Amino acid sequence: MKRYIPCYIFLLTLLAFACKKIDVTPDDRVSGIRTIGDFIHNNYDLSLFSAALQKTGLLDSLNTDGPFTVWAPDNKAYNALGINKPEDFNRMNTDSLRIALKNLMFSDRLYTSVIPTQLDNRYTCLGGMLSYVSVGTIGANADAFPTAFNGSIVYEPGKRNLAMKNGVVHVLKAVPKYTEKNTQEILAADTTLSIFVALLKKTNQWDALKTEGPFTVYAPVNEAFRNCQLTPDSIARIDLSRYKPLAFSVYTLRLQPHHILMNDLWVIGATSARVDLGDGYTLNPGSTFNVYAPGEKWNYHSPNNGINIADGAKGQDIMTTNGVVNRLNNILLYPDSLLIQ
Repeated sequence: MKRYIPCYIFLLTLLAFACKKIDVTPDDRVSGIRTIGDFIHNNYDLSLFSAALQKTGLLDSLNTDGPFTVWAPDNKAYNALGINKPEDFNRMNTDSLRIALKNLMFSDRLYTSVIPTQLDNRYTCLGGMLSYVSVGTIGANADAFPTAFNGSIVYEPGKRNLAMKNGVVHVLKAVPKYTEKNTQEILAADTTLSIFVALLKKTNQWDALKTEGPFTVYAPVNEAFRNCQLTPDSIARIDLSRYKPLAFSVYTLRLQPHHILMNDLWVIGATSARVDLGDGYTLNPGSTFNVYAPGEKWNYHSPNNGINIADGAKGQDIMTTNGVVNRLNNILLYPDSLLIQ
């Protein structure tokens, strides 16, 4: 899948990224005497990751010859998802957990300093997932360039490029969220998004979300719609001919092909970048979501009390087979502000 983003983001990226790297550490660096499995098992900060690997029978495989690259979420990353002790993994399906863990591994020794400095370098994981690694160019040392694996930030030097006997380990600040379902299936399975699903069906966007994409979807939870007196019944009675299409298509970025992981904007130093929505409207998909109306009117047709990710880490950058979903705590635009006069 190819990422498509607005021209001005491309220009910013081209200016920020150079093909030449600085202080690149070569692949022939000396490896440590420990294997990856032993290192993870004996590292307190990775104890939850170790427990998950043991539960799925994968820890011992990381003591074999390899080579492997392992992107290892630390305990804080799992805590953000409500996983605080090894027993919490017992609530999960073992086969699904095994695939998720294998999607944190490559069958190669890959240091961040040799990854091209650009968005969405694609690598296939051992679990079959196509992963996205983005690297910026902030600073003078390639080993310390900002890096994200599937939207999860990689720690600074000291917790990345950890050379082992049979590969390399990079510690992550968040757990990547990947599912084997497409965007439509993920939305349909989440009961807290049922009103949003009703809106997508009413506005003829639903069927597109099972096609190739990629799509980036910002999905307000049910409470956000209810706070604006929008219910499945009121949505069913909407006369779409009275509204500008953007009133409802803003949540799918007008079904344009985008694959936007939120932390990638931070990685490339473009947190103020915007997605062009057409008709003079733009969206800044940063840590808070700002919609600019024609004339650079900030949040002119939007809630002014903040639009943020719902449920913290659990709601951010949910990767599907054909895109990315973010759960929002508020709507992006008041529909009545886009009535056709």
